Amino acid sequence: MGWEALNLWGAGATRVEELAGGVANDVWSVRLHGQRAVGRLGTRSDADLAWEAALLQHLDRAGLAVPVPIPTIDGRLFADGLMLITFVEGGPPETVADWRRVAETLRQLHRLTQGWRQRPGWRSSTELLDADTGTRIDLTTMPPEAVARCRAAWARLAGHERCVVHGDPNPRNIRMTAD
Repeated sequence: MGWEALNLWGAGATRVEELAGGVANDVWSVRLHGQRAVGRLGTRSDADLAWEAALLQHLDRAGLAVPVPIPTIDGRLFADGLMLITFVEGGPPETVADWRRVAETLRQLHRLTQGWRQRPGWRSSTELLDADTGTRIDLTTMPPEAVARCRAAWARLAGHERCVVHGDPNPRNIRMTAD
């Protein structure tokens, strides 16, 4: 269905401009009921999107500043690979103090998601101790010494409670908000 699914959010939902930084998704600024939102269209499974939507709602209820899924007119949090999320105002981290706030927020993410189940269809770091592939990972394409170093680092996690890990905390996908 593609971007035609946008009509499931109502007649006033429109794409405005493509946003930079999307690796796994086609990402656009969207106007919805006069408000700015973000639309992400990709090929992830419904189970994957449901996992992500539940995580974002959980983190929002716990007080973290995260984008929150916006339901369709009939209440779905995504449709045909499309998810609309609230736009988070802010800019990238720039100072040492900003990066300290990022680090504290990541620690809070880890505390809030203790025991959170693995994203469907993906493999955790500890599962990659014995497996060579997982979703978009293929350890057989890496030099053997690099795989050994990664597995040595991941081995230290064995036996610890699982939590959600931000897979790519870089200035393009972290927004510093006023609070």
